[in-house]
Amino acid sequence: MNYRYLEKHTENAIDLYELRDTWQNDPDIHASAVESLEKRLNANLYDCVPALESNQSANETTQPKNKKEPIKEAECFVFLAGHLNSPQAVINNAGYDLAYQWLTLDQKKSAAAEAALSLYPEADHTRLLKLYDEQEILRPNLFRIFRKLMITLPFEMVTTAVTNESASTALKIEALRHAAANPDFGLNLFRTHYVPLLSGKSQFDAAIIEAALWGGLVRNDPDAILALSAALNHAGAATEHAKFMRLAALTGNADFLPLLLMAAENNPDTGYPLLVLFGQKSIMPEILKGLATAHTMEQAAIAFNKITDQILPRVPRLTVVGDDEDDAEESPEQIPDIKAARSWWEKHQAVWKADERWLFGKPTSVAHLTAMSKKYAGSFGRDVLALLQFSNKAPLNIATETWRARQIQLLDTLATVKSNPNAKPAAAKQAIKPVSARHA
Repeated sequence: MNYRYLEKHTENAIDLYELRDTWQNDPDIHASAVESLEKRLNANLYDCVPALESNQSANETTQPKNKKEPIKEAECFVFLAGHLNSPQAVINNAGYDLAYQWLTLDQKKSAAAEAALSLYPEADHTRLLKLYDEQEILRPNLFRIFRKLMITLPFEMVTTAVTNESASTALKIEALRHAAANPDFGLNLFRTHYVPLLSGKSQFDAAIIEAALWGGLVRNDPDAILALSAALNHAGAATEHAKFMRLAALTGNADFLPLLLMAAENNPDTGYPLLVLFGQKSIMPEILKGLATAHTMEQAAIAFNKITDQILPRVPRLTVVGDDEDDAEESPEQIPDIKAARSWWEKHQAVWKADERWLFGKPTSVAHLTAMSKKYAGSFGRDVLALLQFSNKAPLNIATETWRARQIQLLDTLATVKSNPNAKPAAAKQAIKPVSARHA
């Protein structure tokens, strides 16, 4: 196998990995696109494996001159993934050894190792657990890997990481996120962190509180709603406030509506997506108002589509208040048709119950949100999955970082269990078998 063969598929795999990473935070990506990308990524990694194996014993003439060790995250991931997918035990074991070593190195190598170990785990997790015992500095990283692999950990191991006063902030955050995703953990683990806010505590670590609040909210703790309100009042940085606002929107609690309406008016790019998550009938007047206002009409049209499943037709733009009339006449651009939106609202507002949340033209039942979770990926897909967990009234332990095929499998299992309560659910919390590129 010559080097050019390996080089071509390596380049393709690097590009696909980087695109997958970008799509993780894309607000408008469909799951089908991610599934297709992941199949192509695995296909190129599959082709890298025999080339890698052949090059282990190839003549020097087939090797690249001055071949450098991978540096960028994507290069490091593909290098590791090629080893982890090899059926040759020597190459495979060397890949895992290297991945564990890279967890302790610079951010790029560490991130690549974390991704590789999360997507191509060993058959059992003995070495990961041993590494957790031996390398205290790696414990936050390892908890992220445990969560991505949807592993059930010993209860004492998780609670110790959360409650130990000497534990680092990073470890507490990752342990809380792991516990929040697992329905086996009750409320007490999370309430310890956010209940003090109800007594007037105003100094807190926002990331810890956010992780703890999610654990309480998805378990329907009324005190978590009150604590979230307190956190919003005392949040410092804009990024902290934005994360709490997302939680507020996900709750669907009417007490947060004034804040969400203000966010839509002041910052349409981030405010209108929050209204979509809120999803109550009470947001429609604001969306219609936004469609009639120049600086919010495009964001309002996107929100209207996600709430109603209706794409508004585009009509020539006339003079809008605040526009220069000469500019409007010279460039009659197309804008969302507010008349079509008002027409839809007149026909449907009577059938939309006041206590219902709608998404894509239907109330947010478990069945509907399960279907939407299978359809959307990226940041919006995470939001839909979060809404699904609220409707399910319990965390689902489905990691959005894992392969889309695995997510679909778990969502299908949820649908089966909901339609047949006597059916045994698939053990998402069991050890996850490695995903081989040869069988992807």
